[in-house]
Amino acid sequence: MDLRLTEEQEMLKTSVKDFIAAECPKAMVREMQEDKVGHSPELWKKMADLGWMGLLIPEKYEG
Repeated sequence: MDLRLTEEQEMLKTSVKDFIAAECPKAMVREMQEDKVGHSPELWKKMADLGWMGLLIPEKYEG
């Protein structure tokens, strides 16, 4: 069984890593831990705009 990431998965991994480095510094994570909401709605929207919320949904269901 080949467990290596595909080229597409590697590109996603790199994109996520770069996004988090640019948009979610450690200080922001600490703030979210103390916040009652527990997440940044603005950051969540940016991730949704990138299509990440549908990654686990099959394409036949428009994921």
